[in-house]
Amino acid sequence: MKQIIVHGSTDLMKAAVLEDGKLVEYYVEHEEKKQLIGGIYKGRVTNVLPGMQAAFVDIGLSKNAFLYIDDILPAHLEKIPSDKPAITDLLRLGQEILVQISREPMGTKGARVTTHITLPGRWVVYLPEADYTAVSRKIQSSEERERLKEIGDQFRLLGEGVIFRTAAEQKMTDELVEDFVSLRKAWRKIADKTDLCAAPCEVYRDLDMLQRMIRDILTEEIDECIMDRPEHVRNAKKYLKPIAPGLAARIKLFEHAGAIFQYYAIDEQLAHVIR
Repeated sequence: MKQIIVHGSTDLMKAAVLEDGKLVEYYVEHEEKKQLIGGIYKGRVTNVLPGMQAAFVDIGLSKNAFLYIDDILPAHLEKIPSDKPAITDLLRLGQEILVQISREPMGTKGARVTTHITLPGRWVVYLPEADYTAVSRKIQSSEERERLKEIGDQFRLLGEGVIFRTAAEQKMTDELVEDFVSLRKAWRKIADKTDLCAAPCEVYRDLDMLQRMIRDILTEEIDECIMDRPEHVRNAKKYLKPIAPGLAARIKLFEHAGAIFQYYAIDEQLAHVIR
């Protein structure tokens, strides 16, 4: 049996994935330290470093973000020039630029950012400016890979890119297209907000941990998802309803005595790992 176990409090959320009772994945998010990865910002270049082929960008956080030249060049491998241009040919001081956080700030270092924007959905990842179709390597069937590539090439517009996630395997075309179109609409809203706000400003933030977990982890392979707060059960089912209504019954409220992580021996397994 494969389970997701979720514990929530006012300032903390923890989730564990169990396979036959054994801990295989663990997630935690503090209310005051919510994930920044995936956030999209309209920033302003504050420093260009020719020797490092990099730049610093003010995105409105306490520390400026780091942008390397590879994260400015085209995302499509076939379009990357064999000889990289000087970063001074691509960026100038004071220039406004749209970037996405790819690595969290850590210690004295600011976030790392990229211009290769990605918007993940349940079945696909939308790349507004990548101009290619790709399929998760975990999908091994050559026939299925070819089917997905054909679907992607049919519904994406010139300049758009799409990556089919592992969960897209054997999904109906209508489901895949619906996911892609919803992400395209989300991108257009981001673009509109970008035009209206003054740099630096945040124009998009990824889902919270509970919603990301439902989107990314709760698939047909999960037998049940058990949560210890009624509001989390309600919110999870509400988020799941339009994207995978058939899985809503697998989300359940923990109804046993004691703490949920103790009941499933998760704290014990975590302590063993830490040792």
